[in-house]
Amino acid sequence: MGWKIFVKRLIPSSILNSLLLTFPFLYHTKIVNFETNIPPNGIRELCSHLDMVLELEGNVIECGSSRCGASVIIANHLRARGYAKSVYACDSFEGFDLDELKRERASGLTIASDTFFTSTSYQYVQAKLAKLGVDDVVVPVKGFFETTLSHIDSDYCYALIDCDFRDSILYCAETIWPRLVGGGRILFDDYTSADFQGARLGIDHFVETYADEIEEHGLLDHLYFVKKVTTYPHPASPRLGEEPIQFPPQIGEG
Repeated sequence: MGWKIFVKRLIPSSILNSLLLTFPFLYHTKIVNFETNIPPNGIRELCSHLDMVLELEGNVIECGSSRCGASVIIANHLRARGYAKSVYACDSFEGFDLDELKRERASGLTIASDTFFTSTSYQYVQAKLAKLGVDDVVVPVKGFFETTLSHIDSDYCYALIDCDFRDSILYCAETIWPRLVGGGRILFDDYTSADFQGARLGIDHFVETYADEIEEHGLLDHLYFVKKVTTYPHPASPRLGEEPIQFPPQIGEG
């Protein structure tokens, strides 16, 4: 278990949330780093692989956002690069699905308690995004994945799947995959995690199932990446302040 998670379990969430929202400069400090649980080497991988898909159409989605640390980092990176994409941050914002947690524990894949990741809330995340000035980029989507993902009206060039358990990882990856543009990438967290051993099972199953549609995949220093086969060119994503490129109709189109 990461030390940040341990600290969050010690400090009452009401006190921690109030402190950070009152002094938002703390989010920018190295020790807080917007509250992401991904280590620095993973953040470098997250941003470098994001750079590889910026010219593709489609938005960004994170599954397993908790306190939206990684979503904020992605939003800041997009702005720094000058690209106008939305970041969908999907989470229950109240902790794990307890039935799934019980299945994982029964299988010996985790020892996580019922209170893991319950320090967050939808209201807190909304206030945090507003304080950091990224509420026009990051779109928090509240609910368990089975009830939310299929209702998001978007294609994607990039996804971060950080939802810890085998079944959730598989559901998210398989739901996102048809909406991931050619050349798009999915990055997975927890492949080598001792705390969430179901993650590796879910990722391996996904890679094996979709092998014919995967151009590249592999374990980086921290994250695991999958690149979808590039089947056809996609229009470049508009930069901030630019209108989307309008292409002439093809033969047979109205």
